[in-house]
Amino acid sequence: MKRIIVFLFIIAAFTACNNGPERWTRTSPEIDATKALVKDYLAADWTSWSSHYADTAKISHNTITAGTSLQLQDAFKADITNYSSYKFSDKDIYYEMIIDEFNNKWVYFWGNWEGTMKATNQKFIIPVHLALKFVNGKITEEYGYYNRSAVDAALKEIAAATAVPPVM
Repeated sequence: MKRIIVFLFIIAAFTACNNGPERWTRTSPEIDATKALVKDYLAADWTSWSSHYADTAKISHNTITAGTSLQLQDAFKADITNYSSYKFSDKDIYYEMIIDEFNNKWVYFWGNWEGTMKATNQKFIIPVHLALKFVNGKITEEYGYYNRSAVDAALKEIAAATAVPPVM
């Protein structure tokens, strides 16, 4: 009788662990698309970069107001002109995907962005977190969080130092 109870307990344990689809993973086509998105950003390949987004994608970086992928692309293009080099650190870069209770696929990215400002040779390291919602292989929502305050302060100092005083 003990063997039957133990056997039934083992069967119950195995079947309890297999209750539906995988809800979390570190490998998926969506993660591969996110890696390609980051690679395209680093290469400034804006045609390929924009191909990862749905036409109606809503994007919010450090704001609650959503913009478009074209607006983000324009902001990135303008921003990277300030740097002699920029990249994401090869270490401490992390991707994961979850399927939420509504069956939405979300890819989360964490990485450290590193850049060297042209005008001052000052180096910046900024932790970045992205949350990307995928539908049919395209990004439909994106939320980006990072602290640019040191970069913005440096850009203001450069602008003040290079400003031409008014002629009277």
